[in-house]
Parts: sequence; structure tokens; C-alpha cells
Amino acid sequence: MKGIAYVLSVVMHPIFVLPMLLVYTYLTCRHLFIFNSQASMVTFTVYTIVSALILPLAGILTMRGLGLVSSLDMPTKQERIGPLLVTGMFYIWLFYNYYKNGDVPMPVKVVTLGSAVSLFFAFFLNNFSKLSLHGVGVGGLIIGVIIVGLKWSYGYLRLTPDWQVHNILIVSILLVLSGAVLSSRLYLQAHNLQQIYHGVLLGVAGQVLALNVLT
Repeated sequence: MKGIAYVLSVVMHPIFVLPMLLVYTYLTCRHLFIFNSQASMVTFTVYTIVSALILPLAGILTMRGLGLVSSLDMPTKQERIGPLLVTGMFYIWLFYNYYKNGDVPMPVKVVTLGSAVSLFFAFFLNNFSKLSLHGVGVGGLIIGVIIVGLKWSYGYLRLTPDWQVHNILIVSILLVLSGAVLSSRLYLQAHNLQQIYHGVLLGVAGQVLALNVLT
């Protein structure tokens, strides 16, 4: 059980939440991804992968190598300061460039800003409580999928012309997976129930705030 709990914690690490949201947005809102040229689409894709995943992950791994972070779990409040600040700065920079680019669809801007807002809220509240970053991640992931699915998508995720998955099924799967992840955090004694609840609420708040600011 401990091994399963650890695998779930790694697979659903908060660093992967924004990339997951961006992939979901593309697969369910392809009609909004209209670029002036193929080169623009390639540039957008590469920039997104680098800024949303590679650079934040490289920053955390560098801190791990320097001994500033003992593990990707970041078990203490002090260890979380650097990773939260660095990742939040990359997300803000990514949103800023999205915001200036008129070709970037609005749902992409919303989920990116929402992730950045949640991170900086977590950075501030981390000084007072060791809230669950996995909670922040899954809260933002679920509400982000719901927002994008209800407001911009056609109601389904399209993998191929013949294979479509309804958004209700996607949300249901995420709810079950999120429950397993948060239960794993409790099982590993990484957090208590209050810290998990606070994290989830923070993740939800970031996406809702971003939606109200941008639309």
C-alpha cells in the first residue's frame, strides 16, 4: 500500500497539473486553437512545454541537487519556499506571454493564470501552515476541467475523429483519482485532513478568481 500511495503522489505531483490542464484544453477545445501559421503553433507548443513543465521541474531538481530540497515531497515549510517561488514566476511569465498573444485561446490563459494565483497564495500561506500542495493541484485540476468543459468545449474530449470521451466521464475519473491521491497523502502521514481541505479550496479559488478576472 505504501508503494501505491507513493506512486500516486508522484504521478499526480502538483508540477504536472498545469501541463495536464493545458493538454485537456487542447483536446477538448481544438476549435479555438487557430494560429496564423504552422510555425506559430509549433512555437506555442514548444514554449508551453518548456515554461509549464521543463523549466519548473529543472528548477526543483536543481534545488534538490544543491541540498535546498530533500525530496520532491518537500516535507517542510522551509523547503517549499524556493520551489513555489520559482514555479510561480515561470507560470506568471508564461501567462504574460499568453496574454500578449492574441492567438492564444482564452481557456489557456484562464487555467494558466489560475495555476499561478494558486501557487502564490500557497507561497504566502505556507508561512503559516503546511497546506497540501497535492490538494492545491487536484483542486485546481478538477475545477479547471469543469470550467473549460462547461464554458468553452463542445462537451467532450476528442482523441481521434472516432474516439470521444464525454466531459462528465473525465470529471468522474478525476474525482476518483483525486480521492485516491489525497487519501495517499493521509496514508503517508504527509498531511492531516485540515491541510488537505485547505489545499483543495486554494486550488479551486485560484481558477475561479482567474475566470472572473479574465472573462
